[in-house]
Amino acid sequence: VELVRKIYDRFRSGDLQGGLALIDREFEGRDRPEIPDPQIYRGHQGVLDSLRTSFAEFDSVDFVPEEFLEEGDDRVVVVFRFTGIGRGSGVRIDEQLYHVWTIRDGRAVRMEARSRRP
Repeated sequence: VELVRKIYDRFRSGDLQGGLALIDREFEGRDRPEIPDPQIYRGHQGVLDSLRTSFAEFDSVDFVPEEFLEEGDDRVVVVFRFTGIGRGSGVRIDEQLYHVWTIRDGRAVRMEARSRRP
């Protein structure tokens, strides 16, 4: 749980390199499958691409963790609020989502975004 908490803290504070230091170079991140054109992001560049996509589509983007739930030895579920304002549309977004992280050898190796609690 502490590793995943640090990832959110570092990315939210703008410390991208510090956040990437906690993520495996072979990382795989998956968008929610029900969104239009879901992507799979690989490696550190994939993490950065995923963040850039969010910042390109929304102003005032934030991922506000509300709860960190340990599930076994290698999984952490994060309940978080995704907030922002649609760029161009001006529509405010504030939705509760879930990230399911897999940890191996002290690094995050996988993250799946979900709309519903796993």
